[in-house]
Amino acid sequence: MSEGAFASLGSMEAMDWEAIPKPKDASILNGLLLAAVITATAIALHAFLLKPVGIPLGSTALAMVVGIALQNLLKLPTSIQSGCRWVVTRLIPIAIVALGAGLDLSVLATNGLRYLVFIVTAISISIATALLLGKLLKLKSSTALLIGCGTGVCGSSAILAVAPIIKADEEDIIVSVGAINLIGILAMFICISVGAALPISAESFGIWTGATIHAVPTVAAAAFDHSMASGEIATLVKLGRVAMLVPLIFIIALSKHIKLNSTATRANGRSTSILARGAKLIPWFVWGFALMALIGSLGLVPDLSFTASSFSDDPVTLDSRELIRSLGKLLLAMAMAAIGLQVNLKSMLTAGKKAIIAAILSWITLTLVILTLLWLI
Repeated sequence: MSEGAFASLGSMEAMDWEAIPKPKDASILNGLLLAAVITATAIALHAFLLKPVGIPLGSTALAMVVGIALQNLLKLPTSIQSGCRWVVTRLIPIAIVALGAGLDLSVLATNGLRYLVFIVTAISISIATALLLGKLLKLKSSTALLIGCGTGVCGSSAILAVAPIIKADEEDIIVSVGAINLIGILAMFICISVGAALPISAESFGIWTGATIHAVPTVAAAAFDHSMASGEIATLVKLGRVAMLVPLIFIIALSKHIKLNSTATRANGRSTSILARGAKLIPWFVWGFALMALIGSLGLVPDLSFTASSFSDDPVTLDSRELIRSLGKLLLAMAMAAIGLQVNLKSMLTAGKKAIIAAILSWITLTLVILTLLWLI
């Protein structure tokens, strides 16, 4: 797998890939324009073609599909991919923070502990299943652990945070990232299809997608496809999984008898403190989402009012929280289009059969456990 393809997979989580040079202004503009055109096309296709015939694919996920199709059929130049990588890393954090405007944090008072149970269960089951499958499939233990962490916590972020602790080599990382992101994309489409086919509540669908899909944008795309309520709950649960990255690093480091302030070499060859590396991979939009939700829940986002015009004597009032949330969905769709434009399916499939099988079976097991838990509690 090429360095560019590897970085493209990781950019799905708006991560900082220091090994990749910053794109030129022309590349950024090309990436923005192409992502915007694809998003507009996806919105039109959804409204005038898919929705009327009942095809369960919203404009956000459809934007990613169109992007993937263009990338793999036309073989776009690397300058486009470089610009798209910039688009993803900038738009996803803004989109996630904006989507927090619609969340009422009072839900934590009644369901916070319940959500935590699902988060801890997802992480525990994923790691235990991956390690077991690793033994059955004769997969390297380091690769199996990385797949488990990627499945249970936050995809590539967890893999790159845990890798230096367990002294994983470059092959372990590339194989794990490729398998996890491939299955993460498939999981998004499976969840969308199941949500449309079965009578599942908004809360249950939000918990399911938030606890099982690997990357933040694919969680949001699948859940908001179902409903606004599902999207908000799914994003909350998913960001809860992301926040568990630091405790997970503590546990793994202690199990390996490694001091948390010791240094380890990252995938790009640089050395850094294990604790510092883990803390850095907790994206700032986790806290931004929480802050925006808090501001909105306290009623501190004023509505926009316009005085009467010549067309009407009545003042016009716009719901600011709804406007911010709608902006977040639009930016998320553009980011998904940009992600699609970077996805090289051929490169993903080179991850290795055993790793892909382990990732698939880990996700299926996680899904079955979460759905069972939803039925029980």
